[in-house]
Amino acid sequence: MADIGFWEGLVSGLSGKGQFRLILQPAMALILGVRLGIADAKEGKAPFLFRLFTTRHGHWELFKRSLSDAALPLLLALVMDGILQYLTLHHVRPLQAVVVGALLVWLPFTITRGLTNRIWKHAHPRSASSG
Repeated sequence: MADIGFWEGLVSGLSGKGQFRLILQPAMALILGVRLGIADAKEGKAPFLFRLFTTRHGHWELFKRSLSDAALPLLLALVMDGILQYLTLHHVRPLQAVVVGALLVWLPFTITRGLTNRIWKHAHPRSASSG
């Protein structure tokens, strides 16, 4: 079997056996993002991405904390992608699994976390400010 390139392998994994992860991985990220977005709002924190880009100090610390918050879905995404790669390509490409995890888990997680924070604060102005 001819070896395919990084991007070709990434795109080819989105069809056939790879379609299930397009639903499961973002769904896990969305659920976790909603949960932590509500927690952030109740603690009176600004939406996550806003904090990440506007905080003067501690960007790296905040980014690392977001990765630890999303560790379980990211780990599951990496494992699922590795298994899928092994079943379809007969070998595993770790970098490709990391890219897929970032696109299907971390990105939806961070966006959902921030949007949920905003929506919760708008819908519950007293509970968001009283902590």
